[in-house]
Amino acid sequence: MYGTVNALCAKLTEKYTPDEPLALIVWTKEDVLACLDEYGVTGDMAARIVGLIAGLDGLHEYGVSRDTLLCLLENLREEEARQREISVPAAALEKVMALAGEFLRMKEIQGGEGAAQRLYPVESGALRTLREFLGR
Repeated sequence: MYGTVNALCAKLTEKYTPDEPLALIVWTKEDVLACLDEYGVTGDMAARIVGLIAGLDGLHEYGVSRDTLLCLLENLREEEARQREISVPAAALEKVMALAGEFLRMKEIQGGEGAAQRLYPVESGALRTLREFLGR
């Protein structure tokens, strides 16, 4: 379960009787920050990790450990890196694109037609997208 204290208490009273024994393990943003202290986790990132814990499978079988938190942190950082936007001078980008194009062209020569697309589908697509965006 994930939510505010009030929402969780309401869910617990709906689902369980007042005299039913149960164990409750709580992860807070502060717990995540303390557990991952040496990894430079921000408060916002810790809050996002707490939210992700609710969606994990196998909680009853495996629990949530430091390794689980590290995996969630790595996934969040990879997602942020994929969505990160930067600015570069168009001339520099064109030079990098020319170099990448030559690399892919050499792969085509060495591996036959379609080799670059087979070996580097994401990179080939990114290069095409950049060329279209720049009108080249």
